[in-house]
Amino acid sequence: MSLPQGSDQSRLPLAGIVFKSKDPVNSLLEDVSRTLAARGLNLAGVLQQAVVPEGRTEKNVCLSSLRGSWQMPVLQDRGQHAQGCRLDPHAITDVAGRLSADLEAGADILIVNRFGRAESEGYGLRQVLEQAVCAGIPVLLAVREDYVSAWEEFHGGMGELLPLDRDAILSWCDAVCEAVKSPA
Repeated sequence: MSLPQGSDQSRLPLAGIVFKSKDPVNSLLEDVSRTLAARGLNLAGVLQQAVVPEGRTEKNVCLSSLRGSWQMPVLQDRGQHAQGCRLDPHAITDVAGRLSADLEAGADILIVNRFGRAESEGYGLRQVLEQAVCAGIPVLLAVREDYVSAWEEFHGGMGELLPLDRDAILSWCDAVCEAVKSPA
């Protein structure tokens, strides 16, 4: 990924919140999103939550729009003995299209639940992240510790890592959103 011509790196910020698999990153992103929305920011993005569909015992993961307009399950039901990744590429493609439309409608910041395996392999929501950067929209997402090197390779020096700390995350959000609103 590269900066658009004539761009200042500080005006196209990316940040990844580093977390371990048992850390409460989903609730932290939800809290940060609520706080930013209460401050009047126009949010685009998705948050993740585990749900148990009616009549089932196995959890599914749903991505919920920060604009409250939709929710989508993103894991495939592959049967009880299936192994391997259950991520539904069709659902992720649908989510990407919806997020792309949200970005085109305008946003102050994009918040995404994960930079994970799919993004590290070149697909998933990667194009949406690139779209936001090219539009000058700050991007905040969660990066599990085992995907940090892939995250760093993806952003090529255009991003930073944030701790799993609400105050540090909100401070970063305040700074980047202010920089976008009043460029030098």
